[in-house]
Amino acid sequence: MAESRSQAAPGPAGVPAAYPDPRVLALLDRLARLQEERGHASIGLAAREVGMAQPNASRLLRAFERVHGVYLLERSPRGSRLTERGAAVAAWAGQVMGDYDSLLAGLAALRGEETVHLRISASQTIAEYLLPGWLARFRAARPEAHVALRVANSQAVAADVRSHAADLGFIESPRVPGGVRGRVLGGDSLVVVARPDHPALAGPPLGAAALAAQPLLVREAGSGTRDVVDAALAAHGGPTIAAALTSTAALKVSAAAGLAPAALSALTVAEELRAGRLASLPLAADLDLSRPLRALWPADRRPRGAAQEFLALASAPEE
Repeated sequence: MAESRSQAAPGPAGVPAAYPDPRVLALLDRLARLQEERGHASIGLAAREVGMAQPNASRLLRAFERVHGVYLLERSPRGSRLTERGAAVAAWAGQVMGDYDSLLAGLAALRGEETVHLRISASQTIAEYLLPGWLARFRAARPEAHVALRVANSQAVAADVRSHAADLGFIESPRVPGGVRGRVLGGDSLVVVARPDHPALAGPPLGAAALAAQPLLVREAGSGTRDVVDAALAAHGGPTIAAALTSTAALKVSAAAGLAPAALSALTVAEELRAGRLASLPLAADLDLSRPLRALWPADRRPRGAAQEFLALASAPEE
């Protein structure tokens, strides 16, 4: 006989095990999206997007598998993939999370809360690897807020802020673009990655001249990543471009396939380096590929209200 609700074993925070933890549903929803975009499901990235540490995310997923008897993920050193049943559960999870968001919005309306609108434009690296955590913390503080996010390269982000199409912008450019004001939030650095059998891995560290002569995969002109590469190699005629691509994922796949080494943010390739799918070429100590992470706002308008709150949150160190 099926177990009644009152007999179900308690789950996290006293929720019956028959009712899946909403955090697991949010993770599954993001895992499905990541697998569609990248070809594999990154637990670490999905965890960051919901504001959770990876060990906690893995523990919750395994607990869900154990309690509900459904094997969700095929895990391997090369990454994770949703099983056929896991993909079905993730699709249902996405529907539930959509209804859950509607519930929260309805409750806010019943409380008579005024909706807070915040428009953010962010470059690709920040949007994928830093903004999810910031957004999770902001939503915890302002659950009634509606945030509109546009992802573009640094040049387009600055244009959005300059034209007041965005209240805040986030870029990785070495300079503050004209017509806007900014604040440095932290730092990042580029690495040059290639297939683990690339000949340059066995050679001496590459200085600026040697790197300029090495055909590279780079981002398109106007991106913060490209700006750093161009500036670092300007004295040697700039980079020798094997291909310019508009997607970080495309650069990683092309480098792993052996087309050419790629210049990318260390944040974006940490998982591939750990798994051994890519390797970092040795670079000379005097080759500076560092860059600041900046917040931008219109030159004629200081951040206020929700924008001021979000900027303070993004500027605060992670707890």
